[in-house]
Amino acid sequence: MVMRIIKRAGLSWEQIKQKLENEGAKNKAYDSDVDGVFDLTAIPTITRDKLEYPTEDVSFAYLAAIQKLTYDRVRESNPGYRTVDSFSDKALLGLVCDLNPLAIRYAGGANGNRYNAYVNTSASTADFKISKVIDGSETVLSSESVDLSRASGHLVMFSVAGSTLKGFREDLTTAKISATDTDLASGYVGTSIPTGGDYNYYASLLTFELKAPATPLPKAKAIIEIDQLKQDLRPIPDNAPAFLKEDIKRYEILKQKGFTDEEIKLLFGDIQTHVDLASVTWGAFDYKGEATMLIIITGDNPYQSGAIEKQIEHAKSKNLKVLKPPRDYSEAIEQYRQLKQEFTEWIVGIENFAFQVLGHEDIEPLAVADFYYGELIEHKTHYKQLKRVPEWEMERTLNMWNERIKRVTAIPAERKEKHQKKMSEILKKGW
Repeated sequence: MVMRIIKRAGLSWEQIKQKLENEGAKNKAYDSDVDGVFDLTAIPTITRDKLEYPTEDVSFAYLAAIQKLTYDRVRESNPGYRTVDSFSDKALLGLVCDLNPLAIRYAGGANGNRYNAYVNTSASTADFKISKVIDGSETVLSSESVDLSRASGHLVMFSVAGSTLKGFREDLTTAKISATDTDLASGYVGTSIPTGGDYNYYASLLTFELKAPATPLPKAKAIIEIDQLKQDLRPIPDNAPAFLKEDIKRYEILKQKGFTDEEIKLLFGDIQTHVDLASVTWGAFDYKGEATMLIIITGDNPYQSGAIEKQIEHAKSKNLKVLKPPRDYSEAIEQYRQLKQEFTEWIVGIENFAFQVLGHEDIEPLAVADFYYGELIEHKTHYKQLKRVPEWEMERTLNMWNERIKRVTAIPAERKEKHQKKMSEILKKGW
């Protein structure tokens, strides 16, 4: 049929393509009895920015192929990739090296606001972290009490949904670390070459995958208020991983040969020389830069148990809050209500707190419903950020959470119904 149109119109194929690109056209039924062509001037052009495409279980290589990936300096001066479109709830999965960040809700640029998940092997028993960058200033929001090797890659997935940030590592079944934060509502998804990395690493970044948000979380073992965590730095112990023992031997040899610490760092990078026997796995709850931070502790020290008790005693010695974790959903609600009387600046609600301390996946859809209800209808603190997300993507996201709420079974019926009504109002009002 196309060839007949060309023949009747006396136009070449190149002229037809040029006319479509420059002028657009509209659909008009072809009548073989009429000597004419389509009205090419009236069909609306579908621009690339409005193109709907898969955004889950797709690689960066795929996004690059459809021109939905671009270059950016995601961390400091290190080049990398980011998505062209903004997203709200998304996960990024990849095999990362040292200081090779996964960035979500990223504003773009070397100092752009974002949430990060990354491995930092030079830290003393705190090698897996979640942080936020606001106006170029980085704040660690969560950290796993673990020492990891810098000699190998680590399978990491960073997931952000509503106000909950989750870091998965290796088995990817339950988050190793998590935090609750309300500073950023949407942005790009990206990653970059690790500090000191080879530019050939660019190719491996294209294997990173964009995925749907993941659950669940570990349960709280303690809830405390801190100004800073207690440290107990010790030489590498006998029960440390083999790679740490090798690193310390390398460090001792270099010192014996007369290298200074500065020279060692410059030539060989950071070498961990101590472990922290007081380190714990923890995550912050809606921290906004106050003098103290409320944290949820979910894991003890890998070398010597009792670090949680050390942190509790440290908080008590400074007259800071120490709370027993709630045993169930109703206790979590009551504990939040008591805390909210003092932490009046919290934007996040009851469900967010209950999800972070209990970790049950049935609570997450309610927490996310609260997030969107607040941002799109109630306080609208980050309404403009969410408007940057393509409409079709936001529609997918909201419908996904609406379906997840319907499948909730472990939460009282009245709480579930309340949040179903919230999602219905959001979907009816639009965004």
